[in-house]
Amino acid sequence: MDKRKKGLLYMMTVVVLWGFSFVATKILLDFLDPLTVVFVRFFMATILMFAICRKRENYSRNEVMYVAIAGFLGITSYQMLENVALVFTTATNSSLISATVPVVLLLTLDVSRRQLSDRVKYAGALIAFIGVGLLVLNGAFNLHLNPMGDILMFGAVFSWVFYTIVIERMGSRNMFIVSRDLTLAGTAFLFPLMVFQAQNLRIEIFSQNDALLVVAALIYLGVFCSALGFLFWNRAIHLAGSSTTTNGIYMIPLVTIIGDTLVIGNVPNIYVLLGAALVLAGIYLSERR
Repeated sequence: MDKRKKGLLYMMTVVVLWGFSFVATKILLDFLDPLTVVFVRFFMATILMFAICRKRENYSRNEVMYVAIAGFLGITSYQMLENVALVFTTATNSSLISATVPVVLLLTLDVSRRQLSDRVKYAGALIAFIGVGLLVLNGAFNLHLNPMGDILMFGAVFSWVFYTIVIERMGSRNMFIVSRDLTLAGTAFLFPLMVFQAQNLRIEIFSQNDALLVVAALIYLGVFCSALGFLFWNRAIHLAGSSTTTNGIYMIPLVTIIGDTLVIGNVPNIYVLLGAALVLAGIYLSERR
């Protein structure tokens, strides 16, 4: 299997993991505050990754800075901006804005390289984004501008874009160790915020069954979505390239809807089916060689 195919396999694994993460997060938010959920999941991921690998990497001074910046951008900044944005804007707006990550990355890379990518790539990105719009809106075109929340969500988008660029620069390093160290950095940046919020900490567990559900959801987010998710995503960026890997974001709503159908039993309508077809067509067009 060549490098690109391995990268695509890593990327698709993460798309499935992150697609189902919304279910786990929704469960946890009934019992815990958003910041508590974010901190605990990445704290668990850090402990697990250091337990598996204690090997140290000999970073240069610039690489230490890159690891710290990546941890801040991909974990602290992205997670906090997204969670705060949801206080001011709707989940629909948030989902649609987060789906702009691939095209924002494409534009950012083109500007930095002073070279315009193939127009077909942009056409594919636009088609995939329209598909995501159909998936998220589900035929109910009710969009409401929420300037504060929408701006914060775009801040989260740019955090993830620059995180991706930094990770691509670290491609020559051991991706497990890099992922472990940036997870530690991001968790460390979250810690002061967690301490600040501790005075208003909300924990609502009413029964043993609820406690087991919360633990299971935290393990899923911490082990699979955070530890394995970030490791596999970073490997995918290294093997398949940042643009190809980031296009996987278009497929996350599709996986979420499939999970919703399988777990909850909601039958997809014509808008969902059309949206899914457009997402797949757009990604194919963008990645056509």
